[in-house]
Amino acid sequence: MRLLIYGDSNSWGYLDDGSGRRHGDRWPVVMARELASRGKPVQLIEECLPGRTSNTDDPLEGAVFNGATPLHAILLSQQPLDHILIMLGTNDMKARFGRNADAICAGIMSLVSLCADTPTGPGGWAATAATPVTVICPVMLGQRAEDPAWERFEEWRGGRVTSRALPPVLASACGSAGVGFIDANRFAVSSDIDPIHWAADTHRAFGKAIAEHIKADDMMADL
Repeated sequence: MRLLIYGDSNSWGYLDDGSGRRHGDRWPVVMARELASRGKPVQLIEECLPGRTSNTDDPLEGAVFNGATPLHAILLSQQPLDHILIMLGTNDMKARFGRNADAICAGIMSLVSLCADTPTGPGGWAATAATPVTVICPVMLGQRAEDPAWERFEEWRGGRVTSRALPPVLASACGSAGVGFIDANRFAVSSDIDPIHWAADTHRAFGKAIAEHIKADDMMADL
């Protein structure tokens, strides 16, 4: 199974320790290892970038962090794909974007539409089938995001409220679009130290949970 992960720092493996080093046991790697141990090998394609938004340029960091900009080329270059997991939206919660849950949901669903319109499924270059997509709603920001003493409080002001509002909005949109949906809050929690990122043990637990979800949903039944 060729599985594409399209995400931001929490899929890239940026830990809550502030080291900036990529964690070897980040959740996509744990997921793939768990599936392989169950006789379900995965060709893991990680397209994850810290700071990536769903579909908006970052006025401070630049257009390179707009998740919509490279996606079409990535899909075509990585085909054929058997499944796509998208987990974005956290960076859209930064105060400078002024986005509420509805706007963030719309940004994520625009990526889903792009995947649906891009023939990257089984077959050669002339294949016409799109690849199935599952959207993973990002984890709610940690409580420290609301602490004025936190050094990044102004950058993320209001983000925790938005993060709480996003799951039901995104779940409804995915249901209407007929795409898979996973609420990451069921399996992971933001760190008490860094309210944006995860601890190492959270990556391990989340990777195992997503592997179980993939197995239970029988995404690999025909492969």
